[in-house]
Amino acid sequence: MIKVYQIALNDAEIDAINRGEETEKSKAYFSRSFDSKFKAENFKHYTHVATVDTRCMEQAFKSMNLWEDTKVTKMVRAVSSMSVGDILEYNGKYFRCASFGFQPLEDYREFTETEKSCGFTGVFAA
Repeated sequence: MIKVYQIALNDAEIDAINRGEETEKSKAYFSRSFDSKFKAENFKHYTHVATVDTRCMEQAFKSMNLWEDTKVTKMVRAVSSMSVGDILEYNGKYFRCASFGFQPLEDYREFTETEKSCGFTGVFAA
């Protein structure tokens, strides 16, 4: 099972952004792009939005973008398709959805060939 975390903005927060107001949460939301370094303190703004019945992150990505897939269990009403900056938890380790593949957010070791075939890139959290 893979847990998916996203930063969800409510209507009031979206209205504030549209008025040009900036909050800690809105800064975290807009810093999700992969070319920025993940800041651990921003994780408090993420919510567990879905659980995907798979051990493969690439399959989780596909399932989160199909929505008819029975492998996805929504934890909240409003869930977005998986995109860059979303956080995945697998076996107690955390990864960020990248432009291509997934980036670990902890200590590192090289990926196995099986992990690479499931979309992992870079190194794996030990």
